[in-house]
Amino acid sequence: MVFLLAASCSGDDEGDDTTTTTVAEADTITTLATAGGDDGSSATSTTTTTTTTTTEAPELAFPEYRIIGRETGDNGDTVVVLLDPTTYESLSDIDIHNVMSDLVEQFAPVFEAHIVETQAAADALFVEEPTEQQATELANSYIARLEDGFRIVYVGRFEESGVAILGS
Repeated sequence: MVFLLAASCSGDDEGDDTTTTTVAEADTITTLATAGGDDGSSATSTTTTTTTTTTEAPELAFPEYRIIGRETGDNGDTVVVLLDPTTYESLSDIDIHNVMSDLVEQFAPVFEAHIVETQAAADALFVEEPTEQQATELANSYIARLEDGFRIVYVGRFEESGVAILGS
């Protein structure tokens, strides 16, 4: 579909030029200029094409983590996982699910796990009566926990994501 952007003509045929510019859907601009008057001069045509460039989206990075605490239990181990915030720009519930899945596969047997973003949150995890500062750190940096070796419970700022089951 071609749209007429501008057309100008003066009604006086002596010495006036007429220019018509049209834009096609493919971002090609065509300009047709005809010399006015009765002198028999030829028409000229100019075509300009604009190029659209695209940049590739950055490659999504899997958040890196390390186990900073591990206790052996009868049904499996309880682990505390510290995410490395320098390895991701944003974090989603899918990223957290992927970390839990990787953790359970790579470091079995894992029955319970806790994912945090700061050492301070890790230190406050098992405190029975956390201080106000510890409670704030948990609210801001405690991400999720694994229960019974398969159920991910999102906490803190991810609480709205609810519960997910590993393997689904």
